[in-house]
Amino acid sequence: MKINIVLALIAIVLGYATCKTFKKTEPAADPATTQVIPEEHAGDQDAANNFKAAHVLSSNPDTAPPVQIHRAPARVTVPIASMPKPTASRKAYLSTGWWHCNDAMVGTDSLLARNYKSKFMKFREDQTFDLMIKGKVVETGQWAFDEAKNQIYISCKDTYLNNSWQLQDKGFVMIWKGNTDINVTGIQIRVICSKTEPDWSQF
Repeated sequence: MKINIVLALIAIVLGYATCKTFKKTEPAADPATTQVIPEEHAGDQDAANNFKAAHVLSSNPDTAPPVQIHRAPARVTVPIASMPKPTASRKAYLSTGWWHCNDAMVGTDSLLARNYKSKFMKFREDQTFDLMIKGKVVETGQWAFDEAKNQIYISCKDTYLNNSWQLQDKGFVMIWKGNTDINVTGIQIRVICSKTEPDWSQF
């Protein structure tokens, strides 16, 4: 009788230990792969504009490619007023015709160009410009140029353009590069001049 009670107690203890061993637990989150969204951006419909560049939500590279998140660049303050006056030749060059944002690219957003291809700029020698879509002026901004740094400065509401840009030009084709003191987007824009008014139906 005593043996049966002892065996029963042993069975209960072993059963309890087995249950504890096989109890399911939540795996701990890996901090290396967990994306943390700053608290101040949570639920903010305009949070996209609080990032410096288009961002990618990382995923495990062994299982799937990254998921692209299409976000507008952050607004920066462009120091137009503190820039030196552009040369007469620079004014003449930019005010020659209609400048089309023909293409754009950045490593984190393969669809970035869709935010540029409809946009034209008509520069004036008074350092203002019209931003145009389908022949209609959507806003008027200001521009400046630093010859020493070979950088163009664009001040407008459109955060895809509002910034300083490192310039590479050949004839009437410019490449604007987002790698300046205030531009950390890494975006590159191809801007092509048309000396005659474009056929707006093409855009």
